[in-house]
Amino acid sequence: MKKKLSGFWSVGLFSLTLMIIGCSSTTGTLSREPVAFIRISRITDNLTATVDELAPIALAPQREPATLQVAPGKHRIRILRGQALLVDRDVLISDQQTLEISVP
Repeated sequence: MKKKLSGFWSVGLFSLTLMIIGCSSTTGTLSREPVAFIRISRITDNLTATVDELAPIALAPQREPATLQVAPGKHRIRILRGQALLVDRDVLISDQQTLEISVP
């Protein structure tokens, strides 16, 4: 009788442990902010980039290619050398997409 009773307690304790572990676990999805990137290559001296009429960003040849993080959607990209406009594009970028722009 003792062996049957101790086996019963072992099964009960094991079941209780599984219920506690199962009840304490959480499930769900991880969410993140949508993000897209613009990568600019063939950078030379005296280049600046603007995205959607925001503040210009100086591009340095030492840090080529330059990668700009933007929200997914429609953007206007301009790249200037001094006052000369080299690139003027309206682009549509999806979430997790990297758009490549090569400076002429």
